[in-house]
Amino acid sequence: MSADFDANDLARLLALEHAFGAIVLVSAANHSFLADQKPSDSVKQFRSAVIGATYDDASYPKEFNKLIQSHLDRMFDHIESMAQHADLGVER
Repeated sequence: MSADFDANDLARLLALEHAFGAIVLVSAANHSFLADQKPSDSVKQFRSAVIGATYDDASYPKEFNKLIQSHLDRMFDHIESMAQHADLGVER
C-alpha cells in the first residue's frame, strides 16, 4: 500500500479479497468432489484450517490477530454462502 492510502489501494485490497474468495470456492469444489462431500463442508474445513493457522503465528500482537481473524471470518461467511449455492448443483 502507498503511504497515502487512496481509492486505488482500496480497490487493490478488494480485488485481492475477491480473488481469495474465488480461489477458495474453486478449491473447495474440487476438494468436495474428491472427498465426496458438499462444497460448503469443504469450505468449513478450509475456514478452520486458515483461521486456526493464525493462532500459530506469534509475530503479530494478539489484538492484530483478532482483527485478522475477524476479516477472515467475514470473507469465509461470503464464501460459505456461495458454496451453499454450489451444494444445490452437485450431482453424482
